[in-house]
Amino acid sequence: MKKERFSSKGKIPNYILLCIAMVILLLLVGMSDLNVQESFVVAYFIYTFLRFINNLSNTINIFDFLIFFSTLSTLLSAVIAYRFFGASNFYTHLWRSGMGVPEETYFDYLIPANLALFAGLNLVFYKNTRNAVVYVERAKAYVADKTKVGVTFIAIGLVSTQFMGHVPESLSFIFYLFGMLGYVGGFYLYFSLKKRRGLVITLMTVAFFLQALQKGVFGEFIMYVMLAASLIIAQYRFRFLPKLSLFVIGFFAIVILQSVKIQYRNLTWTSKGQTSADYRGKGNAEIFSDLVMDRLTDPSSIFSEKSLFYMNRRLNQGWLISLTMNYVPRVEPFANGETIWLSLAAVLVPRFLWPDKPEAGGAFNLARFVGIKKKLNYSMNIGPYGEGYGNFGPVGGVVFIFLYGLVIAFFLHKTLQMTKKYPSLIIWMPLLFYYVLNVETDILTTINSFVKAVVFIFFIYWGAKKFFRTDI
Repeated sequence: MKKERFSSKGKIPNYILLCIAMVILLLLVGMSDLNVQESFVVAYFIYTFLRFINNLSNTINIFDFLIFFSTLSTLLSAVIAYRFFGASNFYTHLWRSGMGVPEETYFDYLIPANLALFAGLNLVFYKNTRNAVVYVERAKAYVADKTKVGVTFIAIGLVSTQFMGHVPESLSFIFYLFGMLGYVGGFYLYFSLKKRRGLVITLMTVAFFLQALQKGVFGEFIMYVMLAASLIIAQYRFRFLPKLSLFVIGFFAIVILQSVKIQYRNLTWTSKGQTSADYRGKGNAEIFSDLVMDRLTDPSSIFSEKSLFYMNRRLNQGWLISLTMNYVPRVEPFANGETIWLSLAAVLVPRFLWPDKPEAGGAFNLARFVGIKKKLNYSMNIGPYGEGYGNFGPVGGVVFIFLYGLVIAFFLHKTLQMTKKYPSLIIWMPLLFYYVLNVETDILTTINSFVKAVVFIFFIYWGAKKFFRTDI
C-alpha cells in the first residue's frame, strides 16, 4: 500500500511566522506606547492569526482556530478594554463592564494560560492532524453514493429545529443534536455530488442563515460555517494570500452582522418592529437586509465608539475571567478541583440518581466564582480559564489549562484514528468539537456535550446499519 505523504505546497514555514511575530514584538516595545505585556499580546495574536490562515486547507486545524479565538477573546479584546474602555468610559460605566483586576494582574495569568493551551494542543498529538487532504479525500470516496443520507439528515435537522423551543428542557440537547444533523447532512450532500456543488453549498448556507435569522442567534451559524469551510477547502491547495482574502471578507461580514445584531433583535424580539414606521409590516429577512444596507451606506456607524464598545464587550471573555480573579480568593476560597470533579461526576451520574447535580451552562460557576446568583435571561460563562483560576489559582490554573489542552488534543487524535475504519467520521467533527472550540464554555458543558455527541453519533451509525442496512 502506497504511503500517504503530506504536501506543504503553498504553506509558509512556521519559523518565518515566528520571525514576523518577533519583529513585530520588538517594534512595538521600542516604538509604541504599549507596555511589554500588551506588545506581546498583539504580536502573539498576529502569530496565531497567521498560523491559522497558513494551516487552513493544509492540516486539520480546528485547534489552530481555538488558539486564535482564545487569543482574540481573552487577550487582544482585554487589551482593547483596558486601553480604550476603562472604568471612566461612558459605556463601560453604563453597562458596568469594567475589568475586575489591574491589567498587570490579569495578563500575569492569561498570557501563560494561553501559552499553556497552545502547548497542550500541540505538544504530543499534533502530528496526526498534519494532512487534511488525506482525511477529506477518504471521506469523499466513502460518501460518494450517500446522497440520500445527506438529504435525509438535512430533512431531520430542519424539522428538529422547529421543535427545539417546544420540548422539555431535559430533551432540548437531544433535539439540538438532531437539529445539527442538518449541517452534517450538508457535508454528506456536498461531498457525494459530482456536479453543482457550489450551488448546493450556497443554497444550504442560505437555508441555515435564514434559520438563524428566524431565531436571531448567529453564533452557532458562524461557527459551523467556519468549520465547514475548513473542511471543504481542504480539497484545494490554496496559497496564503487567497486564504487571507477569504478570511478578511468573512471577518467584515461578521463585523457587519455584529453591528446590526442588537438592533435586529430589538426589532424582531419585541414590538418595536411593529411600531417603528421604517419597519412596520416587514418580515425578519427584510428588516435584516435594511439594517445591513444602512451600515453599508454609512460605514462610519459600524466603527462608532458605541458600536465598537458593544462588539468588544461581546467578544471580551476576559471580563468574566477578571471578575473571577477579583472574587476568588477575596470572597470565595479556591475550590481546589472540586468543580472539576463535580463536572466529571455529573456527566457519569444520571439526574434521577442525583437530582441537584450541577447543570451545564455556567450558572453554577457564576454563582460560586463571580457571585452572580440571580437567574439570567442570557448566556454567561467564565469558561475554562476562569474555572481553572477559581479552582487552582494563577499557577495551578496554567497547569490545568495545559492538561485541558492535552486531553482535548487526545480526543481529536483518537477521532482521527477512527476515521481509518469510519472515513465519514471526519464530517461529524464540527458536531463533536463545537463546544470544545468555544472558550466561553465551562468544563461541565464541554465534557457533557462531547460525551453526548459521541453517544449520539454511535447510535446514528448503529441505527443506520441495524435498521436500514446502510453504512453512513
